[in-house]
Amino acid sequence: MSVISLVNQAVAWYAASAVLAFLFALRKPLSGAIAGIGGAVASAMLVLAGGTALLMPERVSGGMLQMLHLTLRVGGVNALWLLAIGLSALPISLFNIAWHRHPQVKANGLLVNLLLAAAVCAVVVTNFGALVVMAEIMALCAAFLTGCAQSGKLWFALGRLGTLLMAWSCWLVWSSYGTLELAQITQLALAAPQNALLWLPGLVGFALLAGVIPLHGWAPQAHAGASAPAAALFSTVVMKVGLYGILTVSLAGSVPPLWWGVMLLVLGMITAFVGGLYALMEHNIQRLLAYHTLENIGIILLGLGAFVTGVATHNPTLMVLGFIGGMYHLINHSLFKTTLFLGAGAVWFRTGHRDIEKLGGIGKKMPLISLSMLVGLMAMAALPPLNGFAGEWVIYQSFFK
Repeated sequence: MSVISLVNQAVAWYAASAVLAFLFALRKPLSGAIAGIGGAVASAMLVLAGGTALLMPERVSGGMLQMLHLTLRVGGVNALWLLAIGLSALPISLFNIAWHRHPQVKANGLLVNLLLAAAVCAVVVTNFGALVVMAEIMALCAAFLTGCAQSGKLWFALGRLGTLLMAWSCWLVWSSYGTLELAQITQLALAAPQNALLWLPGLVGFALLAGVIPLHGWAPQAHAGASAPAAALFSTVVMKVGLYGILTVSLAGSVPPLWWGVMLLVLGMITAFVGGLYALMEHNIQRLLAYHTLENIGIILLGLGAFVTGVATHNPTLMVLGFIGGMYHLINHSLFKTTLFLGAGAVWFRTGHRDIEKLGGIGKKMPLISLSMLVGLMAMAALPPLNGFAGEWVIYQSFFK
């Protein structure tokens, strides 16, 4: 089966299971089982598609998203995003089956699987306008998954602001090139100097989606009040699509200017440093993990910034180290942060608490969950030899080249 067929079938499984979960929403355990099994099958297809695209690039070609009649292409870059989304969504979908058995939670299969379908479409479409539309659908689903009226309103308002900025960038690009197809824009940009400011509103919009400081206001509140599966999706899928958008607008058209790469480096450093500081003062476990997500988003952005700077300065060593470090940490973060959010959800499922001060003795009551969270926390702390250390080490090495 081709990579394009796998992506199409994954989107179809997400969409079909979302609709069926909604139809059976009144029978919550059944709705959760439909959404979870459908999401798990689709996520496994994404992992297979991403892995195949990376290991056997000769099997990759362009195609169509048959349900939406949109042109798609899977290459080395977005294959990594498909892999990250699939590796996160697979355990989240399976966990969501058990989550629906709790009497206090609401059925979320429609929103969760629709969010995942939109995220997949966002990273494979070849049209910048389609990318913006899919990011908007994903962000709307995330806003309704927050589980808290106040944080939902904040995320809804900020999300619409981000979409307006992306749409503004679409209008500027269309006015200049007469198309939103990224491949055509690249060809046209080679013939004449490109104004990088065309893409700046889009950069700000995607930075808001990624939670880059100082545009992070929605992230801690949204994570704190959301269910564990939703919070895990915010960190491992929604914010990662924001990073994909940042990389897309950074490389669209001609070679980016040096100041663009430096700007990404500065934003990455600020986000990593400030996110870590905020986490030190937090007691709500999901909000604490959200601040650590901001820290890791900053670290990944450092890698992407080094890569873009290498492209701007024609420095292949900086390009390679920045890209490998950023992408490796992106996938590693998806793995350990999924573990931590689902572990926090299991603790809440058992105790009813998210306040760390009230969770003493969990190691005796839930030894397996505690052990898995300990490994995840060690990876998040970048302790060798765990995966969190490896990606950060490569990124930091790029600054000495």
